[in-house]
Amino acid sequence: MNARSRPLRIAAITTALALTLATPARAADVDPATVSAARALAEEGLDLFDRGQYAAALDKLDRADELIDAPTVGLYAARCLEQLGRLVEASERYLYVSRMPLDASASDVFKAAVADAGKAYKDLRARVPRLAVTVLRAPEREVQITIDGKPVPPALVGVSQPVDPGEHVVEGAWAGRVIRREVSLPERNEATIALDFAATGAPVAPHPPPAAGAPVAPRPPPAAGGTPLVTQRALGWIAVGTGAAGLVAGGITFGVASGLRSDLVRLGCTEAVECPDTPATRDKLGTYNTVRLVPAPAFIAGGVLAAGGVALLFTAPSTPKSRGATARPWISPWGAGIVGVF
Repeated sequence: MNARSRPLRIAAITTALALTLATPARAADVDPATVSAARALAEEGLDLFDRGQYAAALDKLDRADELIDAPTVGLYAARCLEQLGRLVEASERYLYVSRMPLDASASDVFKAAVADAGKAYKDLRARVPRLAVTVLRAPEREVQITIDGKPVPPALVGVSQPVDPGEHVVEGAWAGRVIRREVSLPERNEATIALDFAATGAPVAPHPPPAAGAPVAPRPPPAAGGTPLVTQRALGWIAVGTGAAGLVAGGITFGVASGLRSDLVRLGCTEAVECPDTPATRDKLGTYNTVRLVPAPAFIAGGVLAAGGVALLFTAPSTPKSRGATARPWISPWGAGIVGVF
């Protein structure tokens, strides 16, 4: 403790001797026993302050200040708040002490306490962090906002306000929804938190439970487009169309192979496909040997796909007519497929 603060401490302990210099109106209502108790509280509070026990010191000093309202006691109470990190309360306490009216005959100790409080207020005000809370896509006057559990008046929504340094929890409640944000603010910093209610989705009114014995309405069928039912039907039609295309391809290649085989027989080839070695027979025999390998796999694959598609279509649950997926197969001598809207 420096040389200047020690006289202030002594003055707080001996406040009872100078009560008439601090607040004459209140001094008239204080009896000697109360003055003595206030002096003892101030002395205990200052002793705790010297030992760094700021919370306990603040309690003693606040009790003494309620009785004597001396600037020296108020100054040390503000210093306790500052040491505890309660900068907003400390700055307001400094400001209150700095504005305390003193008579012309007030002691130099009291005058020094008032002056020190004013200087401390100016220094501390720059250190206090500030926080603004804004509301997006909701009526800001209807949103209930709290900072660390304390309500924020509607007039302060969007306004930067002082807060103590450290961790803070901001909550906004509106239309049955709560948005929670956390922020950490060191000294001399400012921040803005936006509570965007659009991000939480539109509010949904709860459905009341059905009355006892009332029939329960059936659930609506799943919407078309991407549901398991539509997927099964679509896959069924695709399999049918692909299988039909395989069967058509097998039939066409079988017909071509049969025609080539007849030509080879006319050119002198036997049933064992032993042909005379002539240019005509060599060309047709090569083509025949290539084409004759296609029909069997095409018939097998086409039959399996078509059968699987039919099974999918028959096992798919029926749905009411709607603007859902529609499809129909097509088959022609040139190919096959499926056309529709899925």
